[in-house]
Amino acid sequence: MKRERKPNLNAEAAYENAHLVAQDLLERVKELLFDMPAPGNDEHPIHWGHVGDINHVNGQLSELIAFLDGSNH
Repeated sequence: MKRERKPNLNAEAAYENAHLVAQDLLERVKELLFDMPAPGNDEHPIHWGHVGDINHVNGQLSELIAFLDGSNH
């Protein structure tokens, strides 16, 4: 029985694909951030849980930025 080989991607093609995935993920993060509770909405007032949530997001985004710009090394 002959096994079919998977296509062998070179590093540049693999990186290009991963870069496009990262851009899609970033767009999704922006959409989800926009959908988080917003201040000034009387029907759904902001509470301390929302503050914790957004601070958690900010912490994770700060870690990502530090990784990307190399300042975490």
